[in-house]
Amino acid sequence: MSTPSSAHSATPGAALVAIELAGCRTKAELLSRIATAMRFPPWFGHNWDALADCLTDLSWLPAPAYVIELQHLGDLRAAAPEVVATLLEILADAAAYWADQGIGFSLAGDEPTRSTPAS
Repeated sequence: MSTPSSAHSATPGAALVAIELAGCRTKAELLSRIATAMRFPPWFGHNWDALADCLTDLSWLPAPAYVIELQHLGDLRAAAPEVVATLLEILADAAAYWADQGIGFSLAGDEPTRSTPAS
């Protein structure tokens, strides 16, 4: 569930989006959980390109910065490491996009992940 919070970000009013991934084992389930947590619009296509598009729009979730918290990523990493690798690439690309816009976009979570730039 998405809840605005500044607890995990230096930017006041940053949107903290917690994505619970316990038991998640497939790309389809991952995309569904992300879409629900980030309140993606109904037109979300449940594929990698649509994820990239939504992560670089976020007009329905306006905030001065975004913190994406991937909770229990280890389940998916164990079941489908290639899905996690693709997810992290897309998140890094989104972070670069938002950095160019002067908006922070970073990852948090209880599993080590590749760092993404934030402004």
